[in-house]
Amino acid sequence: MDRIQLQTSFESYFNALGYEIDWQRLTVPMDVHLVRKGDYLFQQGDFANRLYFLHSGLVRYVSVSDEGKEFTQTFAKSPRIIGSTKAMVMETRALFGIQALDDCMITSFPWNAFYAQMRHDTGFLECYAKFLERIFITKEERENAFVKHSAERRYLEFCATYPELKNTIPQQQIASYIGITPVALSRIRQKLKLNRGGAFP
Repeated sequence: MDRIQLQTSFESYFNALGYEIDWQRLTVPMDVHLVRKGDYLFQQGDFANRLYFLHSGLVRYVSVSDEGKEFTQTFAKSPRIIGSTKAMVMETRALFGIQALDDCMITSFPWNAFYAQMRHDTGFLECYAKFLERIFITKEERENAFVKHSAERRYLEFCATYPELKNTIPQQQIASYIGITPVALSRIRQKLKLNRGGAFP
């Protein structure tokens, strides 16, 4: 996609939510990022005070403990806004990194300049509030799943949500996402394989 198509794709994402937004207000230059599979859009500890939009591809949010242990916080499919809200709004260092699991086309705007131009647009504010609602609801549902659902159910829900990933990314990434060890995940997969006549879910 060229820059005009990318800009149109970005605007269409918001417009599809049903709000009237005056995009003529937006004159902030848009940056384009082609992030290859395995590379990072930004690393944990980087400054990431930009509004990022994922046009194509799939990414994961990665955090690393002080002991060097890696955790997959979540995955994100295009099209959608991605990034660290805290780093973007407060201009602090990101608490996680974002890694491309496919070749990804991403655009971005500097948040402060973007918001300064768009904060008077009622349609944009309503749309952004709706987006934040989705984030909070997803976070609440994920936290609830860790309390109420078994590891096996969390794995099956992962497979249903991200069928393209279950056999293409390291099992450690899946295990950390659903909150178990790779050994425990291997046992779950083996159990499901036996229950389904030799086929992995």
